[in-house]
Amino acid sequence: MNRSIKIAAAILAVIVLYFGARSLMRGSISSEVTPPAVAGPAPVAEAIVLQASSQIHELRVTSKGRTAPDKSVTVKSGTAGTVVSTPVREGTFVKQGALLCALDVEARSARVKEAEAARDAARVDYEAAVSLAAKGLAPVNREAAAKAQLDAAEAAVNSAKVELGRTQIRAPFDGIFERRLAEAGDYLGPGSACGLLVDMSPVIVSAEVTDAQAGLLQTGMPASVLLADGRTFPAKLRYVARTASGQTRTFPVEAELETGGATVAAGVSATLTVPAGKVPATLIARSLLTLSDTGELGVRHVMADDTVHFAAVRVIDEAPEGAWVTGLPDKVTLVAMGQDYLADGVKVKPVPQGGARP
Repeated sequence: MNRSIKIAAAILAVIVLYFGARSLMRGSISSEVTPPAVAGPAPVAEAIVLQASSQIHELRVTSKGRTAPDKSVTVKSGTAGTVVSTPVREGTFVKQGALLCALDVEARSARVKEAEAARDAARVDYEAAVSLAAKGLAPVNREAAAKAQLDAAEAAVNSAKVELGRTQIRAPFDGIFERRLAEAGDYLGPGSACGLLVDMSPVIVSAEVTDAQAGLLQTGMPASVLLADGRTFPAKLRYVARTASGQTRTFPVEAELETGGATVAAGVSATLTVPAGKVPATLIARSLLTLSDTGELGVRHVMADDTVHFAAVRVIDEAPEGAWVTGLPDKVTLVAMGQDYLADGVKVKPVPQGGARP
């Protein structure tokens, strides 16, 4: 055996002995009994909290709407004829009974005279029949027949006068002749429009409120109205619907404005605010609101035993500082951060907001 082979065999023997000794040492160490580790107490999570207290809050119902006239009527013709006169200018205030449109009387005036002549003749016949019946020279039924003819003649006169009066289209109430819809020379049939008459005394605001808000309102309650031009007027509720609109599921309301003689146009955007009483409520930041597993709106707060609980709340008003809610105790410790990551019943270590450790 040459020298190089002997050297290689020696090196191999040294390597085998080294790794064999290592294996024996590991086996002896692993065979020793290691005592089990003792588990320490689970750490308690910190929760950043803040204190909140309820206070008396004036509940206000606010809704967007528009100004409108008290009454608005399209004055229409009751008969057919050609317009011969429109004496009232648009925008003019008119009294009840003022002439707005006049139609050509045509033969209607002659019909009145004809009916009056027939009535006079029937009256003469009736008076003669009465006189003859009193003397026994005419049967009693003759008097009754003459009376019937006289009554029919009177009715004909009245009918002719009514038809003649329909040629004079007049204002049904005091108001402003807002828009003329017929001019001289136009032919109007029954039901054709002469003009638009509006009553702006008082001016009203029409708005719509939710079902919850409608339950807080009653007619006669004081209110205030802010117009789009910045003017504010006192008002009073005069109508609160008790049946919701089929399209919007909201309730129409109306309030009368006390303008004090100021001019307010119809159709102006307005904000109606109605004080609806005082209730105890808590002002909280909107970010504190969360949803329960069942989708109920509320907040999470810490109880006296440092456990987290969910409390359902109802938002009754909105303010720049936050939301006014009911459903909380008079004094409550609210979870200020991480509400969605804390389950009910979890024990926490409350840390006042601004004093949490980094």
